Amino acid sequence: MRLVYIIGTFPSFTTTFIDREIKSLRQRGVELRVVSIRRPAIGMPLSVEQRELQQGVTYLLPVDWLNFIIANLYFVVFRSLAYFRTLFYLLTRPHPDPKARVMTFLHFAEGVYAAYLLRSRLFDQLHAHFVDRAAIVALVASHLLDKPYSLTAHANDIYAKPVLLHEKIAEAKFITTCTGYNQAYLRRMVGDELNGKLHLAYHGLDLNNYQPVSSLPQGNRPLLLSIGRLTEKKGFSYLIAACRRLKDQGYDFICHIVGEGPLHQELEAQITHLGLKDTVTLCGAMPHEAVIDKYRQATLFALSCVTARDGDRDGIPNVLAEAMAMQLPIVSTRHSGIPELVEDKISGLLVPTNDEEALAEALAKLLDNPALRRRLGQRGRQKVLEDFDVERNVQRLFDLFVACRSVGKWEE
Repeated sequence: MRLVYIIGTFPSFTTTFIDREIKSLRQRGVELRVVSIRRPAIGMPLSVEQRELQQGVTYLLPVDWLNFIIANLYFVVFRSLAYFRTLFYLLTRPHPDPKARVMTFLHFAEGVYAAYLLRSRLFDQLHAHFVDRAAIVALVASHLLDKPYSLTAHANDIYAKPVLLHEKIAEAKFITTCTGYNQAYLRRMVGDELNGKLHLAYHGLDLNNYQPVSSLPQGNRPLLLSIGRLTEKKGFSYLIAACRRLKDQGYDFICHIVGEGPLHQELEAQITHLGLKDTVTLCGAMPHEAVIDKYRQATLFALSCVTARDGDRDGIPNVLAEAMAMQLPIVSTRHSGIPELVEDKISGLLVPTNDEEALAEALAKLLDNPALRRRLGQRGRQKVLEDFDVERNVQRLFDLFVACRSVGKWEE
C-alpha cells in the first residue's frame, strides 16, 4: 500500500500524534510519503525522532517559482478540463468573506503544485491531516491525478470558522476524527453527506515511551505541570489565576507551563501582575524528550481548556493522554472530548470551564491527598492502556485504507 500524507506543517511540536501514526503505518509495510505545505519554524525544538521523520518530506513552501509556473502550465495543457473545473468549483462555493475566497485560490495553487511534484510517483491514495488547507490541497491533487483522498478531522479545522467543510467531506472516501464529541458535531453539521464515511479513531501513544517513575524526589516543592500552545483555548490564564488562589491559601508549589504561542507576553504580564514570578514559569517549547523528563518530575498535571471566542476548542489534548500514561493525576475541564479520556473522580478531576475557583479547589484537593493522587494516576494509566494504545488505533485507520483499496480505483 502506498500513501501520500498531506499536512500543513510537518513535523511540529504540537502534532506528535501524527509522527506516531506515520511510524506505525510504516511498520505495517505501508510506503508512506509526506507532503508538507510549510516547513517547521526556525528554532522549533524537534526531537531526534522528528528530525529523522523530516528526511524525505516534500515541502511546497517556500515555492520554487519556476517549477510552480511550469506546474500550472503542465495541467492547463494536459488536464485542462480538470484544472479549470476544479478551480471554478472551489471559487464559486460559499465562503464566509472575500479573504477566505482568496485563501482558497492560494490553496488551489498549492494543490496544483503538489500534484505536479507527485505526478510521476507511484501511490494509491492521498490522506490529509486537518480539514483545512491540507484538505483543499488533497482535493485538488485528487482531481488532477485521478487518485482518491481521505481526511482526518481534529479540532480547530472544524470549529473555528471552517471553510468548504461540506465540499471537502463530500468527495472524501472516508473521514476519521479523534473524539466522539467531534463525531457527533460533524454529524449535526454535515448530515447526510457523511453517508457512513465518518469513523472514530483516537490518537494513540507508544506506551513503551511513557513509563511512570516509582516515586518523586522527597523535599522538593510539588510541581504542577501544564503543556500546550499558548493560545486562548488552552485556558492558561485560568490556571495562573488558580495558582494565585493557592498561594493565598498558603500552598507552597511551583507551576511550569511548557509551550510557545501568541499569548506568551500576555501570560507573562499576568504572572508578573499577580506576583507569581517565583512560582509560575513559562518554559517555552521543548523537544519531546525534554517533555518526557518534565512528566517524570511533576506531581500532577493540569490543563484548563476552554472554548475560544472564535469557536476554536480542543478535541482530546494529546498531552492529557501522555500525562495519564505517565501515571500523573489529572485536573482538567468538562470540555469537548476530554470526558471521553478523563473520567471525573475515577481517572482525574474535572471542573467547569472558565472557573479559576473550582480549578484551584481541585488542585488543592490533589496537593492535600497523596493517596488520591496515586489512585487517580493508576486508573488514568489503565484508561490509556485500554483505549489509547497507538497500535490499536492505527489498526483502525489501516483497516479503512485497506477497505478503500478493495473498492477504489488503484493503478499500478
